Amino acid sequence: MKHKLALLGAAAVLLGGLGAAAPAATATPEHTATVAAPAKCPEPTSGHPEISMGDTGTAVKHAQCILRNGLGLSAVEVDGIFGTNTEKGVKLAQKKCEITVDGIVGPKTWACLHKFN
Repeated sequence: MKHKLALLGAAAVLLGGLGAAAPAATATPEHTATVAAPAKCPEPTSGHPEISMGDTGTAVKHAQCILRNGLGLSAVEVDGIFGTNTEKGVKLAQKKCEITVDGIVGPKTWACLHKFN
């Protein structure tokens, strides 16, 4: 019981000290930070060919970049290899765009992905 009281007292001191140590922040317009919009994913040099599981190259990297940065799918690595996570991401994007969900990036899916870029 004494141990619990000692811990509670220490926590109260720490919490009270933290509140007193941090002065209130006041932001003026000239001191406010601006957050830049995420950069768009660069267009592939190979154009926008149909891509699917097992494909590799710059078009795959472009799709992965959009899936990762535009849709926020952190599990999609931008490595240029169309694998399982890329396919799952493509299917999620297709579902969001209400187009055929097949995991293949063709013209309709490219148009869908570019809505997020």
